[in-house]
Amino acid sequence: MSLHRIRRRDALLALGVAAIRPARAAGGLLRATRVDHVSLAVGDIDKELVFYRSLFGNEVLKDTRTARRYLRLGPCYLAIAPAPAGEAKRIDHIGIGIADFNASALKTSLEGAGFKVRESDLGLFIQDPDGTSIQLWADESWKQLRNTSPDTGPKQEVVFHPRGMHHVAIQTGDSARSAEFYRKLLGDPVETQGSPSAPQPIFLAGETRVILYNPAPGKTPKIDHFSVLVDHFDAAAAVKTAQSLGANGAVVSRQGTFNEFFDPEGIRLQVTFPGQTSGATPAKK
Repeated sequence: MSLHRIRRRDALLALGVAAIRPARAAGGLLRATRVDHVSLAVGDIDKELVFYRSLFGNEVLKDTRTARRYLRLGPCYLAIAPAPAGEAKRIDHIGIGIADFNASALKTSLEGAGFKVRESDLGLFIQDPDGTSIQLWADESWKQLRNTSPDTGPKQEVVFHPRGMHHVAIQTGDSARSAEFYRKLLGDPVETQGSPSAPQPIFLAGETRVILYNPAPGKTPKIDHFSVLVDHFDAAAAVKTAQSLGANGAVVSRQGTFNEFFDPEGIRLQVTFPGQTSGATPAKK
């Protein structure tokens, strides 16, 4: 591994996100800038909005045609909408921001590499081998959202001050097949985590890490969780507030930190602060 790559990895771990120039990683098709947004399909959207606004902030847009809301997270956002009748509450898809997004040129490039692409007025959509949906659209697509108006919900104190999206983790059904898919899109993995006998690759979508989880008994392939990069915070106070809002699994760890929990509908999320370590190891070259 080159010194340049080591320094780049260390900067990511130290700062949470890196101010890197959008470019294709080695072998990657995308000029990704970050995971631009995460879309949630929920049951009780009003209850979920209270929860997420209390955690991350009051800058929210409402789709004027539907119940969908957009909650800003620095340059990123959460899209929150009711799940269709009979469908599970879940992380529905992730959106990757693309530098100098050109739908026609990118579609041609992706199809030439064997990807099936669906066009929409909100960019392009592809699916990974397990059916996980990935949206490809303009960087900071918050600025591109149409048919929206400011949400008039009550202003409130927030627990965390978000800086963006730190990482997303995807549970796979076939680790080798999924790793090849994301390698074609994002380039070579920059790190691995897990055991040496079953490493889990970590890719970079610009400044956001995309972690693949290996197949495991009882685990359905899906977007497992997302983690928001936030300023440092008081762990004990954050746990107390999150619990009062209906978060499950919110506890202070033995190390005195607060990282992972579930929203009132069972959607898994994390918060990561700058300098928090991941325990990952450099990918072998």
